[in-house]
Amino acid sequence: MKLYWNYDIGILFLFSIFTAMKTLSFFILFAFPFLVCGQNPLLEKQIDSIVNKHIADDKIVGLSIGIVKNNEVLFIKGYGTKKIHENKPIDSVSNFLTASVSKLFTATAIMQLSEQGKIDLNKKLVDYVTEFEMKDKRYKDITVYQLLTHTSGLPNFFNPHFIKPENDSVALTMFARKLKTKKLSYPPGVSLTAHTYSNTGYNILGLIIERVSGQTFSDYMDEHILKPVGMNHSSFFYNRIEESRRTTPHKKNRLTGKVKTSDYYPDIPQDKPCGNLNSCSADLCKWMLHNLSIHKATTNTGVVKHETLETMWTTKEEIKGYSTSIGFGWWIVQSKEYGKYLFHVGNDPGYSASLTLSPDNDFGIIVLCNGMYPMQEVWNAIPFEIIDLFKDDWKMQVEK
Repeated sequence: MKLYWNYDIGILFLFSIFTAMKTLSFFILFAFPFLVCGQNPLLEKQIDSIVNKHIADDKIVGLSIGIVKNNEVLFIKGYGTKKIHENKPIDSVSNFLTASVSKLFTATAIMQLSEQGKIDLNKKLVDYVTEFEMKDKRYKDITVYQLLTHTSGLPNFFNPHFIKPENDSVALTMFARKLKTKKLSYPPGVSLTAHTYSNTGYNILGLIIERVSGQTFSDYMDEHILKPVGMNHSSFFYNRIEESRRTTPHKKNRLTGKVKTSDYYPDIPQDKPCGNLNSCSADLCKWMLHNLSIHKATTNTGVVKHETLETMWTTKEEIKGYSTSIGFGWWIVQSKEYGKYLFHVGNDPGYSASLTLSPDNDFGIIVLCNGMYPMQEVWNAIPFEIIDLFKDDWKMQVEK
């Protein structure tokens, strides 16, 4: 399988939370279940009904879903197969590319280093990467805060051959040097919109992590974020994922509607910070539980402090005219129907993912898919149809 470039348009979710879903021709896939022993049979039946309908209607090959509530994994189950037309059941440790959900981990690492006094969010990018330079002199005004909130003005680059590093340790430095001939798309401090969303900005955050920690981005994340949370099946290196756990990416022909495997797995060194975390529903349930535990201040051993997480979950920049805003890494929604919730979504060729938390309800849901074409189902329909099952007990607190 070839490796391909990172492509993310997850920001579209901000404007399509309740987008009408397209009805496609009937398509049957057997659902191979993996579930936690003892989970609620009625809940399982209800979720199965929701998921299996989307598998049939939307030609979904494989899904993995995890739900946490009240400090435990309430539900975790795999549906479909790792590869179309083959009996390779999805389970809780099946690997998926999480795409831009990866940004939550990069933002957490930045805040962890900020707690240690190694990063000042109000300082300039050039204070940490002194050789950074662009053709546009306004680059000198870019701050770490702006990189975190997608207001830096940095453009996106979707060229699979943008850099060719010899190894991971030089990838982000090479990427930054290649920006020397580029200009900003917007002035630093620009108002947040869908267009200011920048994968490049998060890759540069990864470089800042390298400079202040003295480690490669991947090594730092493994040692200080993934392992402390217990995410032992996750890695920013695809080649470290056991073959038995790998899923195959899929694509759909827009004209014929036919679904087939893709020859490309989206993995490129420069995009690790913005979108190359490989993970599974079991590990991401641990991530959601860890964050909710920090929120409830029931642990003193979190990857960040309670006060830091609350800062990350507090609105920093708003999108004019929408109920969606951004904290540090996390998108925040103030919904009349669901109250306050936090999320990130992502997609790349062959994959889509969504992670949603409702701290007031001690609730989280992760949905992973080995196809990008059903991204609206993965981002919107499936998680919110499942959330609707819990709405009778839903607290409707809204941030003031």
